[in-house]
Amino acid sequence: MLNAQPIAVFGDWHGDAGWALTAIRSAARAGARTAIHVGDFALDWPGAKRGRYEAKLNKYLVDLGLTLVVSGGNHDNWDTLAKLAVESDGLGTVRSNIRVLPRGGRTTIEGLTVGGLGGAFSVDYRHRTEGKDWWRNEEPTPEEAAALVAGGPLDILITHDAPAGVPLKGDFQLSEELTKKADKTRNLLRQVVDSLAVPQLFCGHWHQRCIYELSHPDGSTTRVDVLNMENSRHGNGVLVWPGRSPLRIDPLEIRAA
Repeated sequence: MLNAQPIAVFGDWHGDAGWALTAIRSAARAGARTAIHVGDFALDWPGAKRGRYEAKLNKYLVDLGLTLVVSGGNHDNWDTLAKLAVESDGLGTVRSNIRVLPRGGRTTIEGLTVGGLGGAFSVDYRHRTEGKDWWRNEEPTPEEAAALVAGGPLDILITHDAPAGVPLKGDFQLSEELTKKADKTRNLLRQVVDSLAVPQLFCGHWHQRCIYELSHPDGSTTRVDVLNMENSRHGNGVLVWPGRSPLRIDPLEIRAA
């Protein structure tokens, strides 16, 4: 694609405004016009400072000429996300330059078809408060997965958790019960990936950088890029160059200047 602009894709930020601003500046400096966030953005987090994070970030996005597309994680306000109207481009709007890719939805970015199936299971949910830092509807549903599959092929799939089969080691020693609950979303994601044979998937959630290739029965493969969290200068973001699969993916160094 002639004169194509890269798309920046970022892992978890957990509401760290300073890091978020540095990340979007780095994306703009690399020539990106659109950035995608794979969740745990901390969207519309309740509390005394509610909305300030989004307002501050949006101002910088406008100034930089950048649009940020957020696909929710398990630490985003799903009460807010679920109520957003989906517009003609397939996205909802939180601020002028902060858009939302709904679960089971899709949009077109720099000529690429991008689908979303965000959310994940919070393994520490028993230590959280519903409506304040945990939401019961945090996980993708089979109905949302079916809607995504019914829409046909994708160039990129954005999830928060990683599909089953991607070897990752978490920070917690989980009970058999919690492991089973967490695997519910991972197995659902794998079903979608196998059904669509999507060539590229980006996710976060595991707070580590990992690249893994999943093989499908038809002989096709899916490259899975797991992105690290905030403060990972070389692991929190990548640049994706539009074109034919396999897509060119470069590290994005996140730095102040």
